[in-house]
Amino acid sequence: MKYILPIIVLATGLNLISCAANEELLLAKQAEVDSLITLNSSLRNQLQDIESLEAELERLRGQDAELKEALAKLAEIKDVEVEDNRTLITNDLLFQSGSFKISSKGKEILDNIWSVLRDHPDRQIFIVGHTDDMPIHVEFREAYRSNWDLSTWRALAVLHYLRKLPNANPDRLTVGGFGPNQPIADNDTETGRARNRRVEIILGDKMD
Repeated sequence: MKYILPIIVLATGLNLISCAANEELLLAKQAEVDSLITLNSSLRNQLQDIESLEAELERLRGQDAELKEALAKLAEIKDVEVEDNRTLITNDLLFQSGSFKISSKGKEILDNIWSVLRDHPDRQIFIVGHTDDMPIHVEFREAYRSNWDLSTWRALAVLHYLRKLPNANPDRLTVGGFGPNQPIADNDTETGRARNRRVEIILGDKMD
């Protein structure tokens, strides 16, 4: 009988060790399960994002034919350049140096552009002004604090001209100015600076 108590104590100790080990194993397994649940949730969210992107791409593909037709017609207009869904017009064709008053040549170009845009009355139109990186000339500094001002005033001038044309809906017109911050050519050359001084008319998504 004297051996029974130590054996019971030993068995109890082993049992406690076994329980502790099982507890650690259960905690480790639970951590694995929690990690898999988190990963599964993350993958579901990514899948939803992918499905949303695919739906958006499908919507854009449905508009491609109409948009390409409009851009092809815009590309036929003399003195304009079409890049992606943007129609680019250099400022030298629209304005005199330092001015935001549209020239007669500029009005002719805008009239030709509008002859295409008016056939797509449900599309947004974004008008964006750009400049090169040269500082505003001293004689124009009272009128414009920076190239941002100049680019915005010129974009606004185009907006105000277009909104007076037949069938122009002001709700579809949006304007902005980026100054020198989105160059498309090298500002180290005069040719590059001339390309960067431009107004872009962007044919956007369909209106709701």
